[in-house]
Amino acid sequence: MVSHGEAFAPGHITAFFVGYDDLNPFRKGSRGAGLCTTLGVHAVARAREAVEQSIEVFINDEPAKADASTRAAKLLIGSSRYEVKVLQKQQLPSMQGFGMSGAGALSTVLALNEALELGKSREDLVGLAHRSDVESGTGLGDVMPQATGGMDLREKPGAPPYGVVRKFDVEAELLLCAVGPPFVKASVLGSPAVMDRIRASGGKCLDEFERGPSLERLFDLGRTFAYETGLVQPRVKECIEAVRAYGKASMSMLGNSVFAVGKEIAATVLRGFGTLYRCQVDNEGARVV
Repeated sequence: MVSHGEAFAPGHITAFFVGYDDLNPFRKGSRGAGLCTTLGVHAVARAREAVEQSIEVFINDEPAKADASTRAAKLLIGSSRYEVKVLQKQQLPSMQGFGMSGAGALSTVLALNEALELGKSREDLVGLAHRSDVESGTGLGDVMPQATGGMDLREKPGAPPYGVVRKFDVEAELLLCAVGPPFVKASVLGSPAVMDRIRASGGKCLDEFERGPSLERLFDLGRTFAYETGLVQPRVKECIEAVRAYGKASMSMLGNSVFAVGKEIAATVLRGFGTLYRCQVDNEGARVV
């Protein structure tokens, strides 16, 4: 008999951050601030007992390597012999700072836990998804806020019980645009000079945001962070500046992408730079559906 479970995890945009390394993947992560999006990953998990364990992940009907999701499923079922198929509907592009790997891992463990009636706590599932994202090298700080939703301030890095996230409910329509090719994180995060700039600027932005968290401040500090660190590419900067006359815009970390709020003409401007996605801030967080 095939067991079935479904879950959704929102996308996540980071405006600014500071990374924290640790040998313990549950402590490793980032401090920072960002937003969850109503576009994310919907996962259907199907599982049955088998002679040998197998885990397959499909993204938008295509077989996918999906390291974070596959690792998360493996951590959840351990050595148990199940044939697992995870069907993901990914609503935003990968490697563009929209948190798709974290959303995939989180929706996968929520759906598979439901399908197999494993009874794992939400805290445990969030921890497994965070660990998978970190160990796969696909994310540092998306999973925790994706579990809570809203606008987030990540006060302490890591997964439960170490990570601490403050949530702020925000009502806003978001405009997202992938402006350039997928972002190659290793080329940036492997540079000591860039990491020094991230620590310096990210720390200042965190201090400023903590003094008065707001959506407007998130955008302003995010833009400052992108420019001070040099993470922003010329085309992305051009897009941000073009949109600023009609709203607020900043770079989504880490992607060649822009997130914005503003008048309808802001959406028109964004369409001139790439594919436009419209969504809301997701204040609910990841959930079984």
